[in-house]
Amino acid sequence: MADGAEPAFRFNFGKEESDKVQEEQGAPEYNEPAAELVFRPQPGIAFYTEEVPIAEGLSLVKGIISSDEAATILSDQRVASSDLVPGKYEGGFKLWECTFDLCKELISRYKVAPERVLTDPDMGSELQGKRVLELGCGHGLPGILTLMCGAEVHFQDYNQEVLRRLTIPNAISNMERLPRSRPRPSTRYFAGDWRLVGEHLTGKGYGGHYDIILSSETIYSVPAQERLLECIKQLLQPPHGIALIAAKRYYFGVGGGTKSFRSLVERDGIFETSVVAQVEDKASGNVREVLMLKFPAAIVPYFL
Repeated sequence: MADGAEPAFRFNFGKEESDKVQEEQGAPEYNEPAAELVFRPQPGIAFYTEEVPIAEGLSLVKGIISSDEAATILSDQRVASSDLVPGKYEGGFKLWECTFDLCKELISRYKVAPERVLTDPDMGSELQGKRVLELGCGHGLPGILTLMCGAEVHFQDYNQEVLRRLTIPNAISNMERLPRSRPRPSTRYFAGDWRLVGEHLTGKGYGGHYDIILSSETIYSVPAQERLLECIKQLLQPPHGIALIAAKRYYFGVGGGTKSFRSLVERDGIFETSVVAQVEDKASGNVREVLMLKFPAAIVPYFL
């Protein structure tokens, strides 16, 4: 387990509650309207942080918000004892292991020199100038990493309060650590259900499509997978855009994981999918994977 991460992703309920959640998944009430957030500091609200190692030579800052605090912020005491309250909360205030796997994949794929991220005034990488969207961002560390490397980044989470109280302060705290001469790419923040967010971003003059779409620990259930895939289909830029999805092979008790998500993507037929990184978690008996979704090579000539 990576330093600073919560224990292995699990939902804090027993078998009876697990069965109930699975029964309710057929028609989840995810209908939070899409909206863009404009950040306004809230005086008197403390923001406590800690550093977490991302790679050798690079640590990022993340906020610390307990389950009890999250329950107070969301005005729902169920959040204090459960990481999944359908239609209300999906663990956004916690930091899960697959976030680190996704950050490492970004560093490797886009030739980021970790030791230069916080110190080099002329930091350059293949992320420079990319348009990036992180879906279900929570802490937002993968998106923040790409932002620090020169990408324009949009962050999305179902809950507005997760963005206000965690994602945005995390982004500000990390960007403040960069050399003053480093350009600051633009960021935007969006809350709401994935299907509604997809429609919002394609219809409101936001540019519509992204070179890279990121998501971590979001495909734990079949309904979540279906909503995420629909959003990616709406927003990924053809022909060369890619989506990187970090998750566990199985999420016991809720039925999702990378194996079932790959099957869904293959049945849908829009994207090719492959495993680009894999970590065996011996402690949990599970496997963490990073999946890549891309447009099939056969369609690329039609977009050129």
